[in-house]
Amino acid sequence: MLTLKLSADLASDKILVNAVCPGWVRTRMGGQEAPRSVEEGARSILWAALLPDDGPTGGFFRDGERLPW
Repeated sequence: MLTLKLSADLASDKILVNAVCPGWVRTRMGGQEAPRSVEEGARSILWAALLPDDGPTGGFFRDGERLPW
């Protein structure tokens, strides 16, 4: 809900707000059994950080694909 609220509140300032899930990543927290490397997880975050000004806002994403709330 915070993502949706901030997205609406900041739309007039042309600021995009999205939530990003990197997936289950092999880190100390995720453990060695996690299927995704740190690099794979980081790709989703970089995708969101580098969106063009006309990119999506108010969404939940992984690997550049919208996920259902």
